[in-house]
Amino acid sequence: MTYQFDHSIQDGKLDSRCGRIVVYKTVGVKSNGPSRDHNDLITALAAQYGIPRAEVGNNGYRYYWRPESRDVITICPVRRIDEDYLYDHVEQFNKIIDNLFKRR
Repeated sequence: MTYQFDHSIQDGKLDSRCGRIVVYKTVGVKSNGPSRDHNDLITALAAQYGIPRAEVGNNGYRYYWRPESRDVITICPVRRIDEDYLYDHVEQFNKIIDNLFKRR
């Protein structure tokens, strides 16, 4: 799987192929489609890992994603802090994303 990072996806313009991602430390969660927002994902990640929701909400990172082809996914940061995290922790970020998108 190949990931490309840009700013081509924005809230309010999500089509049915787009989804959202929340990353917290070494774990993440994604939505398939635009129906679940980042707050839903923050709640889900906090419950799944037994982390206080406020901790994930305050310190989690938010992204949009869209498949471009069978092997390429575009990932877009929501805020500047999300972009900074991505570029400052590339290897860790890629591992989390690989786990979210591994083929089953």
